[in-house]
Amino acid sequence: MTAARHIAHFNWGKLRAPVGDPRVAGFVDAVGRVNAIAERSPGFVWRHGDEMAGAVSIGWPLFARDDRVVASFSVWERPDDLRSFVYNTVHGAFFRRREEWFEPGTRVNYALWWIAPGHVPKMAEARDRVDRLVSDGPSETVFTFDQLGTA
Repeated sequence: MTAARHIAHFNWGKLRAPVGDPRVAGFVDAVGRVNAIAERSPGFVWRHGDEMAGAVSIGWPLFARDDRVVASFSVWERPDDLRSFVYNTVHGAFFRRREEWFEPGTRVNYALWWIAPGHVPKMAEARDRVDRLVSDGPSETVFTFDQLGTA
């Protein structure tokens, strides 16, 4: 990795119940607070605005227009900045409780890829990377934390 790259992160999950249902309220009610922490975290660059609209709003077949699917899309200066936010902030506490709010997945539910500093990725770019990861597995153009090692 060179210092001249940022890392894009797109993830998604299917809630166990629709937004507004008390069974997922603990997660839904915390989204704004967790996003505010992300935005104050070291290395944070950018995030797409609305997790509750996410990929569903563009009719992505992977999500089959399911209103229980939520997605998050962000950019970070370094993989360690993203990893620290995901696992070592209040987000980590919610991440460890994900089975309470999200249906278990049978395949990867996030994708990482390198971007140039200043580039604001579009949803179509995330769609392309996720589709590649799902169909072909990790590569130089899309990967997971496993491929980064301790980078």
